[in-house]
Amino acid sequence: MLIPLLIKNSLPHKLMALFFAVFFCSVFGLTYFAYTSSRNAMFQEFKIRGQTLAKAIASEARTYYREQDVEGLTSLLQSLGEADDVIAILAYQPSKDLWIEFAGIELTTEDLGFPGIGDVWQRDAVLKKGHNVSEFGNAVFDSSNQTKKSSLASTPQDGWIRVFLDRRALEQRLNSLIIQTLSVSALTILLGGILFILLLKRSLHVIAPLTAAIKKVAQGDLQTTVSVSSNDELGELAKCFNSMTEQLLHTTVSKNYVDNVIRSMNDTLIVFNPDGTIRSANRAALDLLGYEEVELLDQEASIIFPPNENPLRGTQQGDILAQGALDQLATNYLAKNGRTFPMLFSAAVMRNEDGTSQGIACVAKDITDLKEAEQATQEAHQKLKLLARLRSQFFADISHELRTPLTVIRGEAEVTLRGKDKPLTEYKTALGRIVILTNQLNKLVSDLLFLARSESNTLEIGRQPTRLREILQEVHREAQILALRRGTVANLAAPANPLVVEGDPQRLHQLFMILVDNSINYLKQDGTVEIHVATSDKHVAVTVADNGMGIPAADLPHVFERFYRVKRQHRSSHPGSGLGLPIAKWITEAHGGTISLTSIVDQGTTVTVRLPLSSTAGHCINEVNEEQQAYSPDQQEVQR
Repeated sequence: MLIPLLIKNSLPHKLMALFFAVFFCSVFGLTYFAYTSSRNAMFQEFKIRGQTLAKAIASEARTYYREQDVEGLTSLLQSLGEADDVIAILAYQPSKDLWIEFAGIELTTEDLGFPGIGDVWQRDAVLKKGHNVSEFGNAVFDSSNQTKKSSLASTPQDGWIRVFLDRRALEQRLNSLIIQTLSVSALTILLGGILFILLLKRSLHVIAPLTAAIKKVAQGDLQTTVSVSSNDELGELAKCFNSMTEQLLHTTVSKNYVDNVIRSMNDTLIVFNPDGTIRSANRAALDLLGYEEVELLDQEASIIFPPNENPLRGTQQGDILAQGALDQLATNYLAKNGRTFPMLFSAAVMRNEDGTSQGIACVAKDITDLKEAEQATQEAHQKLKLLARLRSQFFADISHELRTPLTVIRGEAEVTLRGKDKPLTEYKTALGRIVILTNQLNKLVSDLLFLARSESNTLEIGRQPTRLREILQEVHREAQILALRRGTVANLAAPANPLVVEGDPQRLHQLFMILVDNSINYLKQDGTVEIHVATSDKHVAVTVADNGMGIPAADLPHVFERFYRVKRQHRSSHPGSGLGLPIAKWITEAHGGTISLTSIVDQGTTVTVRLPLSSTAGHCINEVNEEQQAYSPDQQEVQR
């Protein structure tokens, strides 16, 4: 009963209650979001690790299965079984009978039996000895029986690989994450609460003395003053109070004097007659509402309040007269031009010595800035939540993209180093594959660095008059080389005029090479890439069209998203990193242009880039310097 009473009658307690309600909700909301995001990321990482390990073992075990090399496969299982959290690796024959067992724990007969699941599976289980594990399985296929167009489903299995990963470490990390999250949240709430209470007490310490002083003045003690200990609005209010009591002490109280005091107040003050009509209003109220004083005199209170928001209507006015005051009610004022202002409204009944009512004095403070600050805080909170989600997604994407090539490189190296007296050609072949994978990894890191620098506004675009036709000719020459390797054709159709744009030659070359490279990579045999240029008064449109595989309609809205790859029925030899089109979009927009993409499956894809022509083309055409003419493709940063 005490807490509701304090909240009802005390401004500090009201503000504290509001603060803690909002603060608790915000902290616990962010805590829940952070925990669930981290938990999902940990489970996803654990699952990807298990699937990758099972797939890698199955891939490496093909030769041992084909040659029935028990010793070689046992050595492979032992080397890979030393990884963290791996407690058992089982190899099965095509008949689903257990062939080789490598385990760090005791497994029962039921644990060793084949689970009867498909070629690839993942499940969580509890072993008979009580171990809580995650099981990952992968079929072993003989790669010599596969063709480029055959699917794994139609290829007979040579056997199966089962990998058991211990979930205890994952569960311990989750428990530690819960404890850390709750501890940080509790500490944040404690420190925030203490800081808010100290600031609140420091800001509102003048209210209690001011209230006591006002009561004394109401009883006739005009020598009462309030100490001024701050320079904010409350300090100004205390100064005004002291000035008012000092002037009242030395001046005869009269209607004109009181009116002058009322008009000099910074907050709005409107005095109502006992019948609810307006008696007077100070200058702050008139300026806020846009009225002249004569327009408000003797008018009903409803003129300054929106419909259904008049605190002086009907029985509410009678309640104020009976109670003597109304403390800090949130309402709105209605201006002459129809605009509304959020106000913190208070009212007090003015009485004669005999107790009869002289009227109601209403003081209100404009809290528009406070409302706008609250709205800005809410918007900032939403932006922070969005940034947190994007950051988590970005880190997950990076981890996924970097883990795969690193795992393959490690696998290549381990396979090459395993065994003795291998031919020199085999070592060269393995090193060649490692170099190719390293180049792909380096390109992925370069693309990520490019996007990061572009988003942080540290990547500069050097604008200068640039002959777009010469850039497209250079792109066409490089495209012909790429197309020749794949048995395709690249054509260019461009007008003879230079087509001067304001841009960076290297970035523009990078942009069009990304589009041409994508088109060539996804062309069918004997396919064609057409580069077409069209101009208007203010823009030039460059279209890169191919008659290749095309993109399904469901994937078109996502092609400019990072790491997004189109799901195709047949595996492409050039899967890409999913960063080329996002980079192309950024370069286009950095030059004030637009990029669009249309596609039909099995018919082809068309990408159109629109760039503004240089407004000073007529004056700058002869000033395109020798750097543009000496522009070398070896100096370009071509990224797809």
